Amino acid sequence: MGLGGTIGSIIVGIIALIIIIAIIVFLIKVIASVFIGIIILAIVVGVGYWIYSRIKS
Repeated sequence: MGLGGTIGSIIVGIIALIIIIAIIVFLIKVIASVFIGIIILAIVVGVGYWIYSRIKS
C-alpha cells in the first residue's frame, strides 16, 4: 500500500464519519419533532378536558 493507500483510507474514514454524524443529527431532529408534537397534543387534550369538565359542572 504506501502513502496513497494511507491517504485513501483517511479520506474514506472522514467520509464515513461525516455520514454517521449526518444520520445522528437527522434522527435527533425527527425524534425531537415527534416528542414536541406529543407534548403539544397532550397540552391540547388536557386543556380541552379541563374546559369540558368546567362546562359540564
